[in-house]
Amino acid sequence: MRNPKGKLEICGSAEIIASNLDLLTEIFLRAPAKSLLKFKCVSKRWHSLISDPKFCISHARCQRMLNRTADALMLSNGYKSTPEFHLVPLEHSTKVPFFDYFNVSEVTIIHSCNGLLLCCCKLMLDKPKFVKTTQMKNDGRYEFRYFVCNPTTKEFKTLSPPKPAYLSLSLAFDPLISPYYKVVCICKGNSSKQNFQIDVYSSETESWSLLPILFNMPLGMTYSNGVFLDGSVHWYSYAETSLYFHIDSQSVKKMPMPFMFSCEGMDWDIMYFGESRGHMHLVLTKNRSSLEFDVFVMEFEYTGWSLSYHVNLQFMRMMFPELTWNFMNKHAVFSVLSIIQGEKDEEKKVVIFVDGRAMSYNLCDGTSIKICDLKPRPGRSDIARVPWHYEGCQAHPYFQSLVSV
Repeated sequence: MRNPKGKLEICGSAEIIASNLDLLTEIFLRAPAKSLLKFKCVSKRWHSLISDPKFCISHARCQRMLNRTADALMLSNGYKSTPEFHLVPLEHSTKVPFFDYFNVSEVTIIHSCNGLLLCCCKLMLDKPKFVKTTQMKNDGRYEFRYFVCNPTTKEFKTLSPPKPAYLSLSLAFDPLISPYYKVVCICKGNSSKQNFQIDVYSSETESWSLLPILFNMPLGMTYSNGVFLDGSVHWYSYAETSLYFHIDSQSVKKMPMPFMFSCEGMDWDIMYFGESRGHMHLVLTKNRSSLEFDVFVMEFEYTGWSLSYHVNLQFMRMMFPELTWNFMNKHAVFSVLSIIQGEKDEEKKVVIFVDGRAMSYNLCDGTSIKICDLKPRPGRSDIARVPWHYEGCQAHPYFQSLVSV
């Protein structure tokens, strides 16, 4: 026999929670963003609470402290004609976000930062012309447009174009620091080809601000893969030092790099540069055709890099004999997609791509698991069976977020 009294007590408790705005807010702050989007349909009151910009930024701050591991890695498709991006799920089963709401066919991800994406689309200004020769000629003109989007809420904002002579764009957003995001642009200086400047877009003012400072780049600095951490955008180089830009002080500062040269020349190659849970990582190898690499972590206050792990994937090769390792490829046998810093040290892992699969390798105990199969990159069907067709592909961390752009 059912207990109607117990049922009434449960209903009464639910009504108390639903009517207590403070208690409801505390519960919602700890719920995933995608769940909250569904909760909007429950009532007008819930819809109003969850849609409030103040709640959205509070939710982002709470999630930033509670869940600092990305839900997935989004792989940029390189302007191919598809609004879909391949996804490597890191937490549970994350669905692939679609970008059909942009209403454009060619979109690529430039940078990602704490739930927001900086994207670029290529738009044709006139139709291409074709001539009857052995080669097809394309005289069509096109332009690039840039926008910041939230793939969870499907909101996006088109940015005013940066300075024409720009070299790179990086997104900087941390809800714990500010509710506004910035886009940091490296552009060529006017006085000399050797000088560079910083142009900053602020979502607060919705405008660009060209800073008056000029600086020189170290030899071999890669300015296209900026890493945002602790209020600064960092770039790596193959010299003894590289650079980072501190946003609040609007200053360009030097950052040490590991010593990568010997008397014979360059001794190391950089496979990965990124951030996870407040730690900046660098993956170096002496031979991209081998199974070995070293993982370095930046020490406190930029005092240098320390070697954390020396990795040999030979055990993964033994545990997964079905994987094909193309040692004849002079470029890379595999690609490092990300270093994931777990909540505990023993949960630290590296995500690699090999033979059409995303694999996870535990840096502490050396165990490996398969994460997922990856489809061939769009437009690369001719080399679909080559295990390095994701070589050099940027893996952008994807976080659920309600933040408005």
